Amino acid sequence: MANIPTAVAIHILQGLACFDTPEQVAASVKVNFGLVLTRQRIEAWHPERRAGAKLGAHWREMFYETRARLLAEVENIPIACRSYRLKVLQRVAEQAEAAGNLPLAIKVLEQAARETSEH
Repeated sequence: MANIPTAVAIHILQGLACFDTPEQVAASVKVNFGLVLTRQRIEAWHPERRAGAKLGAHWREMFYETRARLLAEVENIPIACRSYRLKVLQRVAEQAEAAGNLPLAIKVLEQAARETSEH
């Protein structure tokens, strides 16, 4: 893990802990820090991958703390709530039907059925 500044290492860990792919993290590092890192180099910071098997305890702890916070915060994201998604789908279906876009209305109804497992 040598030669990577601490701020970049933290950025990499947070991205991976938030389920970003190594490619996404590498692109983010390039944009935010101007560093070009390979996917393999990024993957070495992922404690759940073979490449990250030698990751230090401090970094592992940071990864899992970030992952736990992310999973706990999912409840605060409206789109993660089925009732919210169904309300949005209801509005879209009504607008599509009112606009005469019946193919879209049917697709929205199918999505709502999948949301409620009634398909």
